[in-house]
Amino acid sequence: MQVIAIAHIAGGILLPFIVNTQLFSTYNALVSQALGFETTEKNTEINFLIGLFGPTIASWGVLFLYVVNNAFKNLDKRGWWAILASCILWAPYDSLLSIQQGIYINGLINLFSALIILIPLFMARKYFFHSSDFQSDA
Repeated sequence: MQVIAIAHIAGGILLPFIVNTQLFSTYNALVSQALGFETTEKNTEINFLIGLFGPTIASWGVLFLYVVNNAFKNLDKRGWWAILASCILWAPYDSLLSIQQGIYINGLINLFSALIILIPLFMARKYFFHSSDFQSDA
């Protein structure tokens, strides 16, 4: 999960600089099409707004890295729940808003990103919680 956090930091820092490159041409075309623009070349404003998400993504990566490092170092249940809550708050909501606007690519990106976070999180769950945590005193 540290790699995921570092990828968010690096990707977020780079996003404002690479959003207008060939690397993003398909993504930009899909967003422009969903928003009803005929060409992507005239939509540098949209690409600028997409690029503005870079610092947000990078800062989320920094916070994620901090939580992951501390949660896994100390096997802190609160850290485990914080990671889960972050994914639950972000991925479905962001995906729904994107899909409502016809930007299906964001839904796919969110699904992929959530899965690469949630799968290892649930695989590590056994280290944070013991079966006795779920037994009642009854």
